[in-house]
Amino acid sequence: MWSPDNAIPRTCRSGKVFSRITLLWCLLLMVPGGAMAGPGPEVVRIRHFSAPDHTRVVLDLSGPGSFEIVRVANPDRIAVNVFGATFAASGSIAVGDGLVKGIRRNAGTSRAQVVLDLTARSEFRSFSLPADQGRPHRVVVDILRNGRPAAKPAAAKAPGSRSVRKADSRPPEPALKPAPRPFRVIIDPGHGGLDPGATRGKVREKDVVLDISRELARLINAIPGYRAELTRQNDYGLELWQRVDFARRKEGDLFLSIHCNTHPRKNVSGMEVYFLSMRGATDREAKELADKENAAQLVGLDPGERPDDLVVDILMDLQMSRVMHESSRLAGHLLTAADEGGVVQGRKVKQAGFHVLKSLAMPSALVEVAYLSNRDDRRILQDKGSRQKIAASLLQGILQWRKDGQALARLQGEKPDTWTRRYTVAKGDNLWRLARRHGTTVTEISRRNNLDSGAILVGQRLTLPQESPQP
Repeated sequence: MWSPDNAIPRTCRSGKVFSRITLLWCLLLMVPGGAMAGPGPEVVRIRHFSAPDHTRVVLDLSGPGSFEIVRVANPDRIAVNVFGATFAASGSIAVGDGLVKGIRRNAGTSRAQVVLDLTARSEFRSFSLPADQGRPHRVVVDILRNGRPAAKPAAAKAPGSRSVRKADSRPPEPALKPAPRPFRVIIDPGHGGLDPGATRGKVREKDVVLDISRELARLINAIPGYRAELTRQNDYGLELWQRVDFARRKEGDLFLSIHCNTHPRKNVSGMEVYFLSMRGATDREAKELADKENAAQLVGLDPGERPDDLVVDILMDLQMSRVMHESSRLAGHLLTAADEGGVVQGRKVKQAGFHVLKSLAMPSALVEVAYLSNRDDRRILQDKGSRQKIAASLLQGILQWRKDGQALARLQGEKPDTWTRRYTVAKGDNLWRLARRHGTTVTEISRRNNLDSGAILVGQRLTLPQESPQP
């Protein structure tokens, strides 16, 4: 059952099992010559990430080794046995995301066993990854959420019967006018889950861009006629095609992917904005654009229409030209707004063939908000207030691109942020008293200071608004 080319057996990758409980033997990594590299590895760490459609559990190993996966029923669970391995830590890990209850470590004389306790029987997939780019050897198990609940069946009718509608003496209700469709902005926080993006010390790109994206979504959703959708709400990973597919399914009018930049030269700083370049498109992407059925959908033709190839080609050229022109214009406004905001310098607009930009359905831009490799930029990205200002500048760029003067006036007419006071918690202070003294709420103090609970400690530093006079 071992794969001769070090590939994982198909049964292990798909998560399918035989009719009886059967071991799925999987090869993590073989050393040259086919011999195992000495004693088994150490399970250094166990991590988990909860996504909307699956829960991912990752075993970080100190070295190569072999493993097996066993599905066990009553209760439903999945066991991962890493042969000859030991654990660097002990104890259980609570998950409780509705799919996986928790993760247990069972140490043995011949193997280290990791047990995933499930809420119900679920399909899974598994694979292994060798050490690369500073990351360890890994065993990855994805527990898949089952499909959507079945639609409620219609009531059965007797053979030959007809539906009879009772007369209604009430006058018909006037037809409701459909609500105007909001302008939909798809915000894509880059990276996530196993992929942290660029890192400098404890600062991780995936965390920074998620915070900026959430704030931008909050600002957008506060404007009448606008709606923001995030491709990911928390720390889980998405494939690039999933991000593009999300934007199409949500029928977005604008796609914005948020990232941080790095450079070998530490003096390079500022914001860069990319829009699509079709130069260097891969064969797969060229084939996708040549797919007439897909192309017809992208240019807005009805599914039943069967135009000739020339018509579709002309419409595709027009669509590509329009979207790329609008994307270029959007990128310029985003960069200008960053300069005007005074938080980060607008560096330059560039073209690139990023996969997440290759959706011709809507104008798109990828924003590298600042450089993690630059000390001053990194300090900006670490500061929550500065991240909020970056989000505000992105919103201003979007509104300027749309020439939405009313929304711009509302945005620019807001009172300046008064949360500028650095306060040290004194004896006798609590959040309620501080909120009353400063004319705000406990909820707002907690949100602004990332407080997980209502408890504060003497000597703790808080950001508060300037004091309001007592009524």
